[in-house]
Amino acid sequence: MSRTWRLVAVGVVFAALFAVLTLRLWYLQVSTVATAQEVAEQQQLRVVSIEAPRGDIYDRSGQELLAGSFASQRIVVDRALLPEEREEELVNNLSALLGTPAQDIWDLFEENGPGSRFAVGDEVSESTAVFALEHTEDFPGVVVEAVPVRIYPLGEVAAHVLGYIGAPADDDLLRPEITARDRVGRFGIEKEYDRLLRGTPGKTTYRVNASGEILEIVEEVPPQAGGTAITTLDLGLQQFVEQVLLDGMSLARLDGKSPARASAVVIDPRDGSVLAMASVPAYDPGLFSDGRITDEEWAALSETAALNNFAIQGLYPPASAFKVVAYTLALEREIYPTVEQDQYAALLDPNDPTSFYADGDLEFPNTPLLQDWKVHGLVNIHTSLQVSSDNYYWGIALEIWDRVGLDWDEDLLQVWARTLGFGEATGIDLPFEQVGIVPDREWFQYHQLNRTGLVRFDGPWSGGDLMNTAIGQGAMVCTPLQLANAYAALVNGGTLWTPRVVSSIVDSEGEAIFLNTPRVLRAIDISESTVASLLADLHGVVASERGTAYQAFVGFGDSLGQVGGKTGTAQIRLASLRLVVDREQLPAGSEAQLVQRLAELLDIPASEVWARFDTEDAQFVVAGEISEATAAALAERSWEFPGVAVEEVPEVDTAWFVGVAPLDNPRYVVAVVIDGGGSGGKIAAPTARAILQYLMGEDIDTIRSGEDTD
Repeated sequence: MSRTWRLVAVGVVFAALFAVLTLRLWYLQVSTVATAQEVAEQQQLRVVSIEAPRGDIYDRSGQELLAGSFASQRIVVDRALLPEEREEELVNNLSALLGTPAQDIWDLFEENGPGSRFAVGDEVSESTAVFALEHTEDFPGVVVEAVPVRIYPLGEVAAHVLGYIGAPADDDLLRPEITARDRVGRFGIEKEYDRLLRGTPGKTTYRVNASGEILEIVEEVPPQAGGTAITTLDLGLQQFVEQVLLDGMSLARLDGKSPARASAVVIDPRDGSVLAMASVPAYDPGLFSDGRITDEEWAALSETAALNNFAIQGLYPPASAFKVVAYTLALEREIYPTVEQDQYAALLDPNDPTSFYADGDLEFPNTPLLQDWKVHGLVNIHTSLQVSSDNYYWGIALEIWDRVGLDWDEDLLQVWARTLGFGEATGIDLPFEQVGIVPDREWFQYHQLNRTGLVRFDGPWSGGDLMNTAIGQGAMVCTPLQLANAYAALVNGGTLWTPRVVSSIVDSEGEAIFLNTPRVLRAIDISESTVASLLADLHGVVASERGTAYQAFVGFGDSLGQVGGKTGTAQIRLASLRLVVDREQLPAGSEAQLVQRLAELLDIPASEVWARFDTEDAQFVVAGEISEATAAALAERSWEFPGVAVEEVPEVDTAWFVGVAPLDNPRYVVAVVIDGGGSGGKIAAPTARAILQYLMGEDIDTIRSGEDTD
């Protein structure tokens, strides 16, 4: 019996213990969890990414700041910490605090979206920041942070080289570290070196309650600033070149021209460093720093194409500045013109195989007479470059054409041009570089077959096309940088460098994290005698009385003997005549009869004339280009065409000059182009003269017109 009671007693004890254990487990699993869940609901962790300051960009000295970042104290809204029902309250409170219209703040909410984090307004004062921090209950989801702001202290200076930052494009968003709310490099160095300039974001971990109030900072990891870029730019030279381009455009306007834009490049032919690169019109990169550029500002920039760097994106016929390509090829391969020389045999120098009489024109069956810009008389390979004789270089092209299959392939000139870097990217460390065109038979046939409008619809590739190429006209186009780089390779003895605008990127300790050392694109086989001859004849262009830039360089200074160059005048549009109608001068009821007479005069259907009358403009063009015969016929019967007048449309030319100095050891190649500026000798040469005076340490004269030459 006693044993049974003992067993019962033990059972009761175990049952009691089990009950206590069960109650404890219930407490831990239900009651404590509920309490912990309640606390967790009241306190949460929020990890916030802190934007890293972008690295600075300096000139070649490492002393002159071109682009930098400063910490701007800003009001930042974190919508992840902001209960939706308190958004309207916060917007109203921020509007009162910052003096910003509530609608503008709502627009920021809309633009950035739910869960976003963004700054409101501009930099705030210390008192405003303190007020927001002391009244956190009125500003849920708000923190005050030092936000890095990109600045460009020199405004438009070197804008096209530096570039700007902005919202990421689609290709940027493919990078795992980039989000739609980031600011990335969109152009220039800012884009090319974005990964090295961006730095590493930091982070701050907050403990917050359910109302979005920050209880404490749990952890802070400071951001790491991006690398600092040291460019190859000479700031003083850069600023001077930009001003001189504006002066050159003003000079062209005084000459009655309407230049659209201008660009220039100064490179060191010893290693490909870009010492200056300018494109006008320019822009202030700071407009894009905060992403708040206005529609009006954007429209103005778009209308003038100010965002384009025409030094690497502008494609122009190089005109006579390209003649150095045919010149050097002729010397290397002994190709000299003989066309139409039988009648001048008595005038030629029997001891000079390059002797040629340039009579000013060239005639072919079934084609219009080709006319040189001037009758040059007796020339040779050397003076032909100095006086820029089209006759001579047409003759070189015809010699190549006539001996195809006997001494060389048809594309001999094009291969030489491509060897010098035409028709391909230079590889400069800037985005969006254009490659240009070196036309040949294959290119011609492709565009003729596909009716692109770049070539004539009928007839094969011919010797005339090669003649156009030899003088830098026709479909031959290049960028100012390509032309400068080709000259650099010719005058330095045959080294084609890859141009560069950044030499290195260093960290905060000054240690290099990237070195952009000079890189040879290719070595070109060119004789020392050809190089010496070229340098001497480039000097003749500016110093010989027959030289096309002689007048522009008169009074240059003592160092003129160390300077050379080549002019170019690219024909963009020939002078023409057009018919214009002034509706206000028409007698009442005469419109139908006038349309019929114009249709007969122009030999087009009356429906086409009516289509041109279908405009609200009082004055309009009825025929964009007419012959002199049509203009004469109109003049003879002027009473039959009331309100109709013949207008002269002026020729549009683009002015080029490429300069080299000092000739005994070239350190500078200067390429200047003024789009729509007129004559190379009259406008571009005086513009480049000022840059060369600066480089050679001469007193700089006020820019004045040179001679109207090719």
